[in-house]
Amino acid sequence: MTRYLLLLLPLLGFASAIKVEHAQLKPLGKIIKTNAQITQLSDQQQEVVSRLSGHLEAYYIKPGQHVKEGDKIVLIESIKFSKMTAEYLALIQQLKAAENQKNTAMTLHKKGLSSQNDVSNAIISLENIRSKQSALTSQLHSLGIKPKELNEATDKFILYAHADGVVGTILAPLHSNVDAQTSLVTLVNQEGYYAVAYIGVNDAMKISKETKGWIHIADKSYDASFVQLLPDIDKETQRAKVLFSINKSPTNLLLGSFTEIDISLAPTRNVVMVKKSALTLFNGEWVVFTEKEHEEETHHEEKSDHDHEKEEAGHDEHDHAAHEKEDTHENHGYDKLDHEEEKDHKNHDAEEHGEKEDAHGGHEEHEEEETPYEANIVKIIAYVGNEVAIEGLKAEAEYVSDGVYFVKSMLLKSSLGEHGH
Repeated sequence: MTRYLLLLLPLLGFASAIKVEHAQLKPLGKIIKTNAQITQLSDQQQEVVSRLSGHLEAYYIKPGQHVKEGDKIVLIESIKFSKMTAEYLALIQQLKAAENQKNTAMTLHKKGLSSQNDVSNAIISLENIRSKQSALTSQLHSLGIKPKELNEATDKFILYAHADGVVGTILAPLHSNVDAQTSLVTLVNQEGYYAVAYIGVNDAMKISKETKGWIHIADKSYDASFVQLLPDIDKETQRAKVLFSINKSPTNLLLGSFTEIDISLAPTRNVVMVKKSALTLFNGEWVVFTEKEHEEETHHEEKSDHDHEKEEAGHDEHDHAAHEKEDTHENHGYDKLDHEEEKDHKNHDAEEHGEKEDAHGGHEEHEEEETPYEANIVKIIAYVGNEVAIEGLKAEAEYVSDGVYFVKSMLLKSSLGEHGH
């Protein structure tokens, strides 16, 4: 029993690592392999502009650094900003005085000590101050400043990131004087990448909305969706340019780098596809492992033949029933003794060889070593991203997609066991 458990435990461990999926029927056209350049759209690469004239005092970021919206970018000493904050604080005081003047004018007018013209002038003066304050408040908000938090005039203007991204290049050197429209830093949005594929003009004419691509980056493949066929030809390579959007791409791609891309062109045909991880070399052939089919029909035929033979033998058994009964009665004692001697002899042999037959006389060890999987030889048509188109397997057939190494080990062990017997 201990030996049987040792054989069974590895199989149970393998089963948890083995994953089975269904082969899928998918459209596939002519596959072309070509180069593609990683890029982004123009609205994904942004520039941080100074917004105010002044002197660059300090940068809070470095190239390659990840920043979030609202993070500090640069400190600028600006005379204009000093004037804006001073004017805003002055307007607050002027507004209080104008409100008091208006209230006084209205009180005197009710007592007949002031004219209506005095009241109107006080109201106009108050509204003018409010208008200036509103305009200045809007300007400060556009610079990322909260006016209510200003307690004193300052020339220290801090510029904040307006979006998430990665710092690309610092364009303006530190301690330089800048204008209001000077670009300071490039900011790259890493939420989406694109690839420009370079293909021949003849193949470019077959590009359509159904065109699919698979781009290879750092030993991995990513689906690429067709965006558009760009209208101009690359002057250096004399090739057409096709723009693809990279689906679920990593967030640290290098802009401008070149890689390989597979493109499926029309017309297409339906082919059986499985995962690349399902393919393996077994006895010098490319194979995909599938579960063994139970030969129920064979057992059914054998059972039918057995029943037929039993039916033919029924008459003979009936004719000799009495004779067999007599022989059985007379030899019962001798047969019992012979059976016991034979049983003791078998048990003695089993103890010498370290194994015993089971209750049914079968060999459990051989049954435990049998694996429920078999190797199906396949022909590779084309590699498509993380999948491969093959011949030799039917659509919707169950195959081992992960844990192929364990299945191969089980089959090799089983084959060695058979040779051992």
